[in-house]
Amino acid sequence: MYKKEEKEKALKLYEEVKSVKKVIQKLGYPTREGLYKWLRDSKNPPDKTKTPRRRINNSPEHPLHPPTELKLETIRRCFECGENVKLVSDEIGYSRSTIYAWKRLYDKKGAVAFMRYQDIPREKIEESSSATSEEIAELKAQLRKMQLKIDVLEETIKVIKKDRDADLKTLKNREKATIIDVLKNEYSLP
Repeated sequence: MYKKEEKEKALKLYEEVKSVKKVIQKLGYPTREGLYKWLRDSKNPPDKTKTPRRRINNSPEHPLHPPTELKLETIRRCFECGENVKLVSDEIGYSRSTIYAWKRLYDKKGAVAFMRYQDIPREKIEESSSATSEEIAELKAQLRKMQLKIDVLEETIKVIKKDRDADLKTLKNREKATIIDVLKNEYSLP
């Protein structure tokens, strides 16, 4: 860190020679970037009246993950109605880069991209439509019968593929026995 006197000396020498290179050669300090910064600061002293940058505080008024409606309304205002992105950004409290990121996401996936499972309201499940154990047993029996039919048809197709002369309507006992032999391990015979 340089003292105030050293900075003033370097700036005064620059006013005389008008060359950054000569000032650094003569004094041996600062770096080029440092001297350019000192020059900028001396011409335009830092404005102490600037408002500090707003920080994200994740409050109810400014949540970290804003609701979908706010995102869609912001995109509509900026990109459909043509409002200035900076002004809308200042108004809603989210950065311009965030608004542009919302727009890219919306263009890529649509409004679905903004939906979060936390935003979906929870509803109570009605238990009045519960199935009884008898109904469940009946459905399982139907499922087993349908699966048997599917397995028989699949095995029949395999038999027909092997014997091109076989007819689906007039299967020989030998062909029927082949199908039964394959399925007897899975299904019990009556």
